[in-house]
Amino acid sequence: MAFRFLASDNMLGDIGSEKLLRAIKSFAPSQPTQSIAQFAGRANILTQVITAIEEHRNHLVLFGGRGTGKTSLALAMSSVARRVGYHCSYVSCTRESTINSIFRSALSELPIRYDHQFDPRNDEVDPSLSFEALAPQGEMTPQILADVLARIRSTRLLIVIDEFDRNENPTLTRDLTEIMKVLSDRAIPVQIVIVGVGDVVDNLVGEHSSIARVLYVVRLTSMSDQQIQDTLALASRHAGVEMQPEVMDAIVSISYGRPYIARLVGLKAAKMSLLRGSPFVEIEDFRSGTEELLGYLDSAGFGQAGRFIGASATNALLFVAMLKCRRDSSDRFTISDVCEGLASQSASIDFAKGVEQAIDLLASPEFGLLTVTPGPVPLCQFVDPRAELCISILCGRALGRLPRAQTNIQALHL
Repeated sequence: MAFRFLASDNMLGDIGSEKLLRAIKSFAPSQPTQSIAQFAGRANILTQVITAIEEHRNHLVLFGGRGTGKTSLALAMSSVARRVGYHCSYVSCTRESTINSIFRSALSELPIRYDHQFDPRNDEVDPSLSFEALAPQGEMTPQILADVLARIRSTRLLIVIDEFDRNENPTLTRDLTEIMKVLSDRAIPVQIVIVGVGDVVDNLVGEHSSIARVLYVVRLTSMSDQQIQDTLALASRHAGVEMQPEVMDAIVSISYGRPYIARLVGLKAAKMSLLRGSPFVEIEDFRSGTEELLGYLDSAGFGQAGRFIGASATNALLFVAMLKCRRDSSDRFTISDVCEGLASQSASIDFAKGVEQAIDLLASPEFGLLTVTPGPVPLCQFVDPRAELCISILCGRALGRLPRAQTNIQALHL
């Protein structure tokens, strides 16, 4: 057993490995899309956010569930912005992030030549310095920070603050709200892009209601089937493979609008075709790829879902309802949301008791696939995107073997 690729990505003439590495980079299931050249599926939303930034001078909030492509959208926008002279900074939030730590990171990447007071003829100023040299020592208030940023010329600064929901510092939201308002009121050429899940918008507006007028808010939900197809087609083209229509349809059918699932399954199918020396991804490559994924997921502790799903087609439909149901901004759903999904496939039947029993079982230590937040209306969430991936594959396999007419959803067999 050995690693297949050198750490440097130099393949030393191994054509097969070079092709496989190209596929890995093209599908990149666990990494956000870094370049506009590889961005697909949300072109209309990308156009909207570019307009909001470029024409309306808004700050931007991108939020939605896990695996919906928020970071990819932010980075694709940054890629486009750099082409026209924007300076873009990316910062990932930690639990202790402050406005000081976030903006010092951005200032350290902005060359001092963009300071309106910078004179290249002045030998006393080191041109290799960054804007951080202009910032005072110690903690900066939003007003002091705005004074430093107001010195920017000949560029616009775009600061992407990712994983905002991870932050547990109560002052960060307040300070960000204040700095965004000051930046807009003073027409300072700096705009902030906040990326996260949960009640990001409510928290920001709650700090200062007037901030709503300078925010452009985008909630990303699951992709449409066509958007998933576009994403797969572009990744395939960059990877140098061609997916057969039945493979494309199979991946779309089990991805449930999640680009993460589509890219990972697409990568595994492409890998299987390349290993047999063909650029054409056939349905057998899809089957082999998903079997490999199930082996990985089983070793990661998610294989226990197979026992539940395999017990009956009804159980598979229950999981499908969970995958497809409406979710809140924190990617959580309720028993009622699942029941609505089941009811859409049948006559008006009361599913609540069966769904509640199933959720209790799946949240138990034995399965550990769901977490349930207690309350007047309990909120459920998959523990990990890999849990959704495993369930998607298993449900697709189970329901694919059963004609729809034979499926009984009158009761849940637990």
